[in-house]
Amino acid sequence: MDFPLLTLLIVLPAIFAALIAAVPGDRRDVIRGMALAGTVITFVASLLLLGWFSVGEPGFQLEETAQWIPQWGVTYRLGVDGVSLFLVLLTTLIMPLAILAAWDQVEGVKGFFGSLLALQAAMVGVFVALDLILFYVFFEIMLVPMYALIGIWGGKNRRYAALKFFLYTLIGGLLMLVAILYLYFAAGAQSFDYDVIRQVELTTVEQTWLFLAFFAAFGIKVPVFPVHTWLPDAHTEAPTVGSVILAAVLLKIGGYGFLRFSLPYFPEATTTLAPPILVLGVIAVIYGALVAMVQADIKKLVAYSSVAHLGFVVLGIFALDVTGAAGSVVQMINHGLTTGALFLLVGFMYERTHSRMIADYSGLMSATPVFGGLFLVTAMSSVALPGLNGFVGEFPILLGTFQSVPWAAVLAAFGVIFAALYLLWAYQRMFHGPVEGLAAKMTDLKPREIGIMVPLILLMVGIGLYPQPMYDRVTPSVEAIVVDVQEATAADAHEPAVADEVDGADEEADQ
Repeated sequence: MDFPLLTLLIVLPAIFAALIAAVPGDRRDVIRGMALAGTVITFVASLLLLGWFSVGEPGFQLEETAQWIPQWGVTYRLGVDGVSLFLVLLTTLIMPLAILAAWDQVEGVKGFFGSLLALQAAMVGVFVALDLILFYVFFEIMLVPMYALIGIWGGKNRRYAALKFFLYTLIGGLLMLVAILYLYFAAGAQSFDYDVIRQVELTTVEQTWLFLAFFAAFGIKVPVFPVHTWLPDAHTEAPTVGSVILAAVLLKIGGYGFLRFSLPYFPEATTTLAPPILVLGVIAVIYGALVAMVQADIKKLVAYSSVAHLGFVVLGIFALDVTGAAGSVVQMINHGLTTGALFLLVGFMYERTHSRMIADYSGLMSATPVFGGLFLVTAMSSVALPGLNGFVGEFPILLGTFQSVPWAAVLAAFGVIFAALYLLWAYQRMFHGPVEGLAAKMTDLKPREIGIMVPLILLMVGIGLYPQPMYDRVTPSVEAIVVDVQEATAADAHEPAVADEVDGADEEADQ
């Protein structure tokens, strides 16, 4: 298509952010309306991706290419495939819901909504950039608005949480930048293009060091144990919409980066380092669940559940199995919908009572039946109940992992059990029993809040009942990546044997 749809999805929120910057700060209703209009228009435009995307094609589609800094070999190249398609759609869906959730924001409205729109532009850019410098630019730009959202509009310890988030991500990004520059010079200092860099031949040692540099950036984003410690602090101190965006979109950049860059660029290193990474994934699944189980703060419980759920994503990717890797992509979308919804519901509760302590509530199902019902459906999705979206993501991950690394799948399966324990136990304490504590003055959800939750609940049920359209688009791209890794590794393992045969033949000829 000649129409620059991907550029439009980046530019639209950036334009509305600029327009908001020009509006006087006391025009709050105008600012809110502009923010909502910008995100809704962007979401509607993103739906064209579904119609224009060719099912069954593993390569990049809807590509846009232009010269940016030709003397350095930097191009403006965008494209989507099955790995990035639904991540872009998830981003454009979550943002208008986040704007509606923050509708009552009164402090610093101009900067708040402007930051949200700037963040959206950067997030979409990360998922569609096919030039390494362009990707890095978007990757780092995201830091600024997210740092502002946590550091200015967050909770009591917001500055500590924002600084910790910023430093962790910045350090990982800088290590990745060093690796990008190395790849650029290894390619003859001619191009940062994704496909050009992919053709660079690297030794096993080079691949290992470069893989670790990229892993530093993406592992922190996931976050992989033990570099996960910034996440609970950031989630706890961030405003509700900050937690929603962080859980729904930002954490997915790690898993996306593994599939987009780490596996295709460094197949030998991927195969060599996959076993210890699988160990880290299993630890994340079990550790995250166990720590979530002892949390007194429901928001911290949901934050640690993200560590566990994204441990499954890491397992599916580094099991190097097509079924598991495709399940990881679908699970990233599912986690974005489900955990984003949980943070929204916790935020709605906190706005009414100013407490997130589980012990402060009892009998919420009787006091607030709509809130209780929506929370129950979302919790069931999080524990991977069959018929809801969590199941169709986690089950293929376990299936694919079991086919290649049985021990990891068996251990990770305990994480599913633990997830049911910590979420249902928290639900029992907060929603059942007599109406006591803060539940007595808790009011049920408003129509606006119900409207925010409806599309998320519908997607949880819809994907859970019929995930095939997602897998039809995701699997070809994932299969191409995983098969390339397997073939490259097999070729490298075969080369020494072939060389030995040739040497043996030469010796026989000499004799």
